[in-house]
Amino acid sequence: MHDIIVDSIKYPLSGIKQLFLSGIIILLTAFLLGKSNEFYDLLDMVLENVSLPDELLLIILSLIFVLIFILTFLEAGYSFKIVEKSIHGEVNPPKFNNIISIIRHGLNETVIAIIYFIVPIILLLAALGDIVAEFEFDIPLIPDDIAFLLIILFFITVFISGALITVAIPRMASKGGAIREAFRLKEIFKKIRQIGVKKLIVSYIIVIIGFVAIGGPILEEIISTANLYGFIIAQLVIAPYILMFYARFIALIYNS
Repeated sequence: MHDIIVDSIKYPLSGIKQLFLSGIIILLTAFLLGKSNEFYDLLDMVLENVSLPDELLLIILSLIFVLIFILTFLEAGYSFKIVEKSIHGEVNPPKFNNIISIIRHGLNETVIAIIYFIVPIILLLAALGDIVAEFEFDIPLIPDDIAFLLIILFFITVFISGALITVAIPRMASKGGAIREAFRLKEIFKKIRQIGVKKLIVSYIIVIIGFVAIGGPILEEIISTANLYGFIIAQLVIAPYILMFYARFIALIYNS
């Protein structure tokens, strides 16, 4: 485990060009999603001073929407490519080539994530719906004990789904990217036993939840809130570093 963590820490720094290319993708996505107000402030200023037909404005907004999706799939697809190349023994981050293939893999990975997390999403929406109804109208949709149970089940299913997808994505990568391989649960559980349940759970809790899901975003948020330069540094360096670390880590855990 120590060797895997050390390798994953060093891995993003062995491909500085790829790190910054990933950062540019993440930075553009963050701007378009409005994580920083500068982009949409500039767009509002342009629209206030330039009269555009409604049809053209709709086209511009549609293009922004499509661009967000492309960049998101490109980011997810490059993460998948890191997993795939790492499983097959490559020690340096892969190049950004064959963009169409990267986007396709990113779309597949996104679909897989949605399917694996569909139960936690439903549980969360049900709990939030009850909270909103009680807060807005003082009329709970379901009894409080049921709502509490939904929240508990949400955390349990998130944990299980997250642990499964940690193995499912590398399995798909090891089988040429075939999406059906991510849902062969019998083979996934067999692989979990080979890795070691204790090892997988420890790595999932400490590294993926502790560092990737909690620590990384907190650090990114702290840096982002400093100023515009802090935001750029967080999206250009911190976010892609975490992405590349995570992809390398789950590949090495799978290979172990």
